[in-house]
Amino acid sequence: MDVIEDYLREQAAKYRELAAQSGDEFVKKELLELALICEEAANDIEDRLTSG
Repeated sequence: MDVIEDYLREQAAKYRELAAQSGDEFVKKELLELALICEEAANDIEDRLTSG
């Protein structure tokens, strides 16, 4: 794994943790969307690196 992939996955985990702590549904939704974007970006990078 690359450093940037690890960073993006760590950020996704932090966003999910913050979402779980949030009492505001709008904020929770936004944080979960950010987590999803980070995960998708990390997966995309990983896919590109492994495909050659």
